[in-house]
Formats: sequence, C-alpha cells, structure tokens
Amino acid sequence: MRLLLPIVVLLAGAARGAETASYLDIGVGARALGMGGAYTALADDSHAVYWNPAGLARLEKREVAASHAELGNSTRHDFLTYAHPTSRAVLAGALTYLNQGAISGRDAAGRPTGGYDASDAAVAIAASRKTDLVDLGVSVKYLRSHIAGTEAQGFALDAGLRRELPAGAGKVVLGAALRNVGPGLKYENQRNDLPLRTALGGAYRFAAGHALAVELQNGPRGAGTEGGAGGEYKAFEGVFLRLGYTSKSAAVAGSGFDAARGLTLGLGLRKDGFGLDYAAQAAGELGSTHRFTLSARF
Repeated sequence: MRLLLPIVVLLAGAARGAETASYLDIGVGARALGMGGAYTALADDSHAVYWNPAGLARLEKREVAASHAELGNSTRHDFLTYAHPTSRAVLAGALTYLNQGAISGRDAAGRPTGGYDASDAAVAIAASRKTDLVDLGVSVKYLRSHIAGTEAQGFALDAGLRRELPAGAGKVVLGAALRNVGPGLKYENQRNDLPLRTALGGAYRFAAGHALAVELQNGPRGAGTEGGAGGEYKAFEGVFLRLGYTSKSAAVAGSGFDAARGLTLGLGLRKDGFGLDYAAQAAGELGSTHRFTLSARF
C-alpha cells in the first residue's frame, strides 16, 4: 500500500490530455459486468488479470476463460485468459481484441470516400501472490492499435492490492487497482495518453455463496469518477442470478428504455469445473449489449 499510493497521487496530478486506446476501459467477463462492473474487490478468477491482478492469488486451480461481447455498430470485443498457480505465485496471460469492422469514410462535405478498418489488441502477462498482509499483483501489457493505414504500439502496467477479512459468517473483501500506466500511443506525430484509471472496491461474501459489491473508479486525466454496484444470488447449487448498475454509461435523463441505461442483468451456471455466464446491459436508444463467458477449471 505504501508503494502504490504515492504512484496514484503523482499520476493524478499529471497533465490532462486526450485519451487513446479506449478499448482498455471496456470491462471483461460476463460475471463482473452482470454486477455493474463492481469487481475490483470481488475478482478471484482469471478475469482478475483485467480488473485487479492481485485477485489471481486466490486461484488454486488452473483456469481458462473466453469472453465475447457484442457492443453494437458491428463492434465485437473478445477476451481470452489463462491462469496457472505455482508453488510461489499465480501466473496468467490474457489477450484482448476489439474489431470495429468496416468504417465508412467521408470527406469534409460528407461525401463517401471509401471504407477502412480499425482494430485494437492487447497482450498481458500477470503475476500475483499472497502475503501475510495483502495479496499483490502486477500485469504488463503490450498494446497495438490499427486505424486504416496507421498503426501505434506501446506498453502499459497494471497493479493491484486485495485483502480478505472474516466478518460474521462471511468475509469482507477490499481491493484497489491502478490500470493502464504508460507513456501512451503515438499515431504519426501525435501522442495521446492511455485511459489511466484508479479503482477502489469493497465486497461482502456470504457463507451461502451470495455476494454484494460496490466500486468507485476515477480517471485522473479528466475522465471523471464513475461508480458501480451489484450483487450475486446463489439460487440453486451451480445457478447464480446477478443484478447491477453502473454510472459509466448511465443516461442523465430519459424515458422508457433510455432511462434504464446502466442497469445490468446476469446469469451464471457452474458444473464440474465448467462455467457459462451471460450478462446484458441496457444501452438506451442503442438497445442493449450482450456478453458471454465460457470457463473451465482443472
């Protein structure tokens, strides 16, 4: 904690500028997103590579997971991760890919000028271990963004802390994460900042398998502060129902379905080490986004 806090303070005071690589701010995993993205504290599976690498330390078995999201306008977001516990630490790798499909180009007068494609990718390597005080984790990411004939590459760092405390019949979990620390990406002669984020979360795990979680996330370079909250209810053995809300995409005002923007719903199924998760989020006039995750522990 003494090491992480000064870094957060220094970065929060950095000069604010335009952000690039916004795909790094898209949450992953249907379980997490079904609970409004309040996952920095609760993360204890292979998706912790994204939310809080310290959460990997709680994995006792190998896990592989693949997540897919349909985000509208032919945009698809995919995340693949693998975590491997060892005697000293838990190691993990992850691949993120965002495909925006064909984009129509237009000139200053609005006339069609042909189409072009755009895609983004990130490859992450993470490590996490338990200590007597807190769980610690760090992730290093290689970034690549492609727009038409222009390409940018770079690196970023994530770091996190996590602590579980007994409370009654359950556990209180606290988590903190610092995401996307790096020099930014340079397209031709212009360099833009990465979406730097600091996240603080808290959760309560019930002995019966239910969970409640809250989270605050801040973008020190001008992105502002967002919040999320959600819960997971164990309806039957291996069946979980989820509900959440995130202010990240919530509408300031609206009516009908638009007023529900930010509401998230989810379902999780577990059987013999295999998992299937689904999450949906209201997106106002755009309809809704759908996310799926398949996972296996062995």
